[in-house]
Amino acid sequence: MLVLRDLQRQYTKFRLGYLWSLLEPLGMSLVLWLVFSVLLGERALGLQPYLLFLSVAILPWWWFLKSVNSSTKIFRRTRGELAFTSLPPQIWVLRTVLSSMIEFIFSLPVILLAVIVTRDLPGPWIILFPVAVILQFILLYGVGLLVSSLSIVIPDIARIVKIILRAMFYLSPILYSISNIPEKLHIVAAFNPLVGILGLYRIGWWPEEHVSPWALVISLSVAAAFLIAGIVTFRSLKPRILKEA
Repeated sequence: MLVLRDLQRQYTKFRLGYLWSLLEPLGMSLVLWLVFSVLLGERALGLQPYLLFLSVAILPWWWFLKSVNSSTKIFRRTRGELAFTSLPPQIWVLRTVLSSMIEFIFSLPVILLAVIVTRDLPGPWIILFPVAVILQFILLYGVGLLVSSLSIVIPDIARIVKIILRAMFYLSPILYSISNIPEKLHIVAAFNPLVGILGLYRIGWWPEEHVSPWALVISLSVAAAFLIAGIVTFRSLKPRILKEA
């Protein structure tokens, strides 16, 4: 019910409502496609068709960006609700990640539109797309717990997170292919958990987008580490979170 309320509030706040879930990632995909495919031509970094290549990664990135940004303000924004409810505080983190995930699911027609325009149908490895969604959800829940908890003791966490997210956009294979990363740096790059997750999103169309088994294990291990760190940090700061509320 809390998630439904968040979505209703989100969609009724603007006149275009649900359409913004499509227009924001679609607009970003079109701008990046125009710059890196049309204007730069042969110097484009991604695989073809580039519009589809971008769309498949932009939507998960948009989910990641919105969820992490929202996590920096969860407990400060919901002080009143926390003080008068018996629900555990981590429900608010779960609620934020779930709301962002549903928006991500609602935006999937952008990929469908790109498939129709490019006429590039996915292969059997598309079965790993839902696996990527589950792994990203686990990652975001861990990051959400970590960031929202630290925001209680570090007032500047929102600004710090924005800088990190800006760097992650370029350090993650969103604009470019995993194959553009030098092979000797694949293991290093894999410490960014989005590398392995984005590879799983794209592998249905581009089998070469997979990372090595070791790199995938590292990416998934880092995602698990964020989950553990988030849970531990939240539990240690829970008394202060409730006191601040």
